[in-house]
Amino acid sequence: MLTQRIKILASMLIAFILVEGYTFFSQNPNVIPTQAENIKGLLSNLKFNPSSFTRLFTLNFSDSNNLAQVNSGSTGMNGINNGPPPIYVPPTKPIKPIQPTRQIQPIKPTPDDELVDFPFEPGDINNLGGIPTNPPKPTNKPKPTKPPALPAITTPARPGSTLSEIFAEVSKRECIPAALLHAFQTQETGPWWPFDSPSSKVKIYNKFGWWTDGSGNSCTGMGYHTQTGIVPSDATDAGTVCQNPIPSGADQAIMGIIQISQEEEDAAKKYTTSIIKGDIDRRVLFDNTLIFAIITKNRLGDPPTNCNDWPDDAIRTAAEKHYGACSDNYCENILKYYKEYK
Repeated sequence: MLTQRIKILASMLIAFILVEGYTFFSQNPNVIPTQAENIKGLLSNLKFNPSSFTRLFTLNFSDSNNLAQVNSGSTGMNGINNGPPPIYVPPTKPIKPIQPTRQIQPIKPTPDDELVDFPFEPGDINNLGGIPTNPPKPTNKPKPTKPPALPAITTPARPGSTLSEIFAEVSKRECIPAALLHAFQTQETGPWWPFDSPSSKVKIYNKFGWWTDGSGNSCTGMGYHTQTGIVPSDATDAGTVCQNPIPSGADQAIMGIIQISQEEEDAAKKYTTSIIKGDIDRRVLFDNTLIFAIITKNRLGDPPTNCNDWPDDAIRTAAEKHYGACSDNYCENILKYYKEYK
């Protein structure tokens, strides 16, 4: 409704200005002739359709009625054929000027600090290590590296100048607690071979052949058969009686610091050849201890893997196998000494 009223007022205002202007220039010839003629000619060329005034005052502004009919024979107000009347074109809404698009500032990449953070920075996916396609399977616990084998013994003199050193050396080579070797030696020959015996004495009886070169004494070095008490025939002091016989069956030729029989020495020989190159004899302190360690582990079948600490049941089994039974408090004594020396 408001739009129609505005159109009416605008049409009336334009008509009024045109009429007044034409009248003014017609009644004032004193205006500059050239300008007056130009303006008069301009105004005279303006063509008005009388019917438009009729529609103006009838307030009929529908689009169908606003379209002028083309009439080649219509005449203007001055009686001159001016061609077809002007075509009314409805005013269109003003088009708003297009605002320029705001320029987008380029995003500057954040330098990668090699840390995984949020928001992510370039290279973070590499720092994440990628996404594994399959979850890693737990690997088996690595086994401890086996220490390199000690060099074989190639000289008549065996390692160790004290009983403590001898037991420690055998423990390293055979993975058996040194305290267990000490416990058996105390039970078997402790009264005759004190653990703190001087190195001068140990060196004599820790060398192969001491019973044949005259450097040692078979009775002191436990180089006689324990059951008969007599020194064997291959020694320089053969036939010497070192103690009264022990009636305990057939002679097993038991000798040495931990009392090893001939049969046990023979059984361990295939294992000792990789440690001692040459002859071996149970009358040598080191050899006797080594033979005992080998046969003890073989008797257990599945010895403990801890080289320095064995459980009580393994200690009792080792004692029973060596003595033949746990009578005479033998097994209890071995366990007692072991816990004392451990």
